[in-house]
Amino acid sequence: MLRRATLRAMPTVSLGVVALALLSSAFGADSTGVLRLSSTVPGAEVYLDGALIGAAPLTKYLPAGSHTLRVVADNFEPYVRLVELQVDKTLDVSAVLTPGPGSVEFSGPAGAQVVIGDQIYGLPVRLPAPTAAALSYRAQAPGFEQVDATLPLVKGRNYVVALTLESSEGVIVVGTTPPGAAVRLDGAEVGATPSRNRGVARGVHGVQVSLDGYATAYRAVDTTKGGRGAVEITLAKAGAEVVVKGVGVAAAVLFNEVEVAKGPARVPNVAKGRLDVTVVDGDRRVTGKFTVPGSGALTIRLAGATLAEQKPITQQWAFWAAVGGGTAAAATTAAVVVASNQPEPAPAGDVVVTLP
Repeated sequence: MLRRATLRAMPTVSLGVVALALLSSAFGADSTGVLRLSSTVPGAEVYLDGALIGAAPLTKYLPAGSHTLRVVADNFEPYVRLVELQVDKTLDVSAVLTPGPGSVEFSGPAGAQVVIGDQIYGLPVRLPAPTAAALSYRAQAPGFEQVDATLPLVKGRNYVVALTLESSEGVIVVGTTPPGAAVRLDGAEVGATPSRNRGVARGVHGVQVSLDGYATAYRAVDTTKGGRGAVEITLAKAGAEVVVKGVGVAAAVLFNEVEVAKGPARVPNVAKGRLDVTVVDGDRRVTGKFTVPGSGALTIRLAGATLAEQKPITQQWAFWAAVGGGTAAAATTAAVVVASNQPEPAPAGDVVVTLP
């Protein structure tokens, strides 16, 4: 017999329920025809547009129009036909069923595919049932969430899998290695990784991921175009301190669209990698791009409409020029050593340095 295996990723009204309601309301109406069906396998189940209407043989008043007729029985190939019922006329159908191993039929939204092993099938498709006790498959379609599922099988039976896939719009997925990290989305706690968040509005969103013993990671996710947002992070055990100076006490400081402080910020244990730092002060928004080292500190200063990295005094030319000038009088060798330690090349032109 036919076994319907409906995969649902979100609540819907099944086709079968709708079809049954239509059939029930149509009985006795003027716009009906008669289906008179016989089968080479007495007792075979008869479906019209996915709704069970009885067992063969049968005679029924049904709504006029085009319908998908399906006659099925275990250990036989399904008999599937498109039939046209005319008002006040009888359609005679003789369903000849041939022996078969059973089958699995997939239906779904336009453009949907089902992946079994390394084979990809467009829908709708009917496949011979495998000899295994279960069938594992992946359902996918552009603009929809991918679904992996397993269908238990009974030898000789016929199955119909009606795929109802969830739209990818409004979905943000966050994963980490290792898993179990706490996730904050736009400042709100949304659980631990792997995390799947639905109903998120279109736009740019900030994701913060933290786990004991690892550096905190910040990511921006852009779902402005309505697609699925995905974040996958390999967490690092060590991080650097990020300091933001020159910021007004009412200004917001954001790391990759995640607000981390009001006013000057000092954020410890930030994960290594690219970091977009933004300062929002009223209508003013200033953004700079930086690279966080694997350890130590990154200091950033707001100066007017610019965010720039502020290097330690020992990495600035003026410092080394001053030190070098002071030691050069004592010993040429010392001046050469100091010059060799300068992390930056000397600026072009004359340099005026006030010596202590």
